[in-house]
Amino acid sequence: MTLRQNIAVALLTGVAIAAPLEKAPFAAPAATPQALVDAAYAAMGGDRLAALKTISLHAHLLQWDPGESYSVATPDKPDVGYSDLVQLRDFTRGLTRNEWNRPKNDDGTRRVFTEVVTPRAGWVVGNNASNGRTPKRAITVDGKPAQTFSGRRLTVTLRELERLDIVRSMKAHPDRVSAIAGQAADGKTFPAVQYRSDYGTFIVMFDPATSLPARIRTPDWDALEGDSAFDAQLSDWREVAGAKLPFHAFYTLNGMKVADMTISNVTPNAAVPPGAFDIPADQLANAAKPADPRITPFHWVIRRQYSSFYFDSDTMYGDDGTKPTIVDIAPHVSETQGWTHNTVFIDMGPYLVAMEAPNDDGQAIEHLKLAHQHYPGKPIRYLVLSHHHVDHVGGMRQFAAEGATIVVGPGDGGYFRRALSRPETQNWNAPKQPFTAQVIEVSGKWSAKEGDREVDFFPIQNPHAADMLMGWIPEAKLGLITDIWIPGPPVTASTPNLAAVIHAVDRLGLKPVKFAGGHGSVGDYAQAAAVVKAAERK
Repeated sequence: MTLRQNIAVALLTGVAIAAPLEKAPFAAPAATPQALVDAAYAAMGGDRLAALKTISLHAHLLQWDPGESYSVATPDKPDVGYSDLVQLRDFTRGLTRNEWNRPKNDDGTRRVFTEVVTPRAGWVVGNNASNGRTPKRAITVDGKPAQTFSGRRLTVTLRELERLDIVRSMKAHPDRVSAIAGQAADGKTFPAVQYRSDYGTFIVMFDPATSLPARIRTPDWDALEGDSAFDAQLSDWREVAGAKLPFHAFYTLNGMKVADMTISNVTPNAAVPPGAFDIPADQLANAAKPADPRITPFHWVIRRQYSSFYFDSDTMYGDDGTKPTIVDIAPHVSETQGWTHNTVFIDMGPYLVAMEAPNDDGQAIEHLKLAHQHYPGKPIRYLVLSHHHVDHVGGMRQFAAEGATIVVGPGDGGYFRRALSRPETQNWNAPKQPFTAQVIEVSGKWSAKEGDREVDFFPIQNPHAADMLMGWIPEAKLGLITDIWIPGPPVTASTPNLAAVIHAVDRLGLKPVKFAGGHGSVGDYAQAAAVVKAAERK
């Protein structure tokens, strides 16, 4: 069993992994789970903590998304900007109001919106759209887009709110607290308990010197990392109205940076303005309830919200109630369309070559079903991943389980071999049959050729991802690209990403008529090239 597999077993079973300890003449009795909770509650102020009914605060978050880095070797580069938050919480009623200022809007301005979060429903007013797209349930309030939360977004938000108030939750629900072995982190072993919440399972580690919660872990699943540990490391404890609260939380996924939050301007027992937590009655009546945490993609929701690319739908891969279709876009070439991300299938005669396995195994299942209906009896021999970003590779295991060899860009071979071998016990759409994935790393041109049918892939330089592959189907004069150009609508302005496509085509001496790929539909190459070259002449 590998070290990562051992870690996964430890997360799921509570068996700690730690270096052997020196023999001691006697062993002190382990504290009971409730004793650990009671000690933490007392250390945080006891009755003073209980008297904290409402709180307002400001928070500043630095943010990273390891699944969207420029290179697999540097998961923290680039970061995804910062967020500022003004928060009002009513602990007695379980209500929260978040006023967000977050990165990235389509016009370059920041996204400013307000959330109301209740155990029954979530509500957002303002610009929190994904690439300008709001779900069809959205309405307009005071000139701003507004919508209820999807059930999955609600579960994620409620869990993350509870993470920072976990000791009071455990004190209020002792029947949900259970024993777990000491947990290893930062070269230390911490006494810990397990807490079963409505929104997932927490492992709470305590500082033995102070009894305060030191690290709050959730055993999570990530489409690249597989079974994972998501931690909030708490520090900078300060007194607030006689209670002790952490003013710093550092979030990591398997040790990789995800967020660094600093809290300020804390007001205990803050007054609640009238209507602060109101949700319109007609919206509340039809709002989604919290989703089952066992089928909730926590890291998709958390990290995609940082960068504005989260589409808030319980369909997950498109708007509520939508379904994908498969469309012929050239002779022997089809593309799934209708959701936010596409898979391209190239018919080589005896087998298929696929490009992209978007989002997660749930979407892969649907795309593979369409491909097998469209091309009955033809196996998928190769899955080409244009680059390592999680939203285009997360469904790769379903393809590997069908026997497809995975083709990846330069420098990615070892990374994907490790990713494809990681435990998937918490992936609710994990392949039913075991598999051993075969991975080919492309350092130059890679081709599949059967008779007069051919598809080629080339590494290309671009600002988006170091491992980017561009596809080329000579018979159809069709190029294939993801993210750095979204083919479909006419191109109105040159960008560094689009220029990278045009320059690569020129360098390789290709003569494309159209382009398609991981987003959009089919775009006219000559029109896009003309826009880029005109901009470069200025």
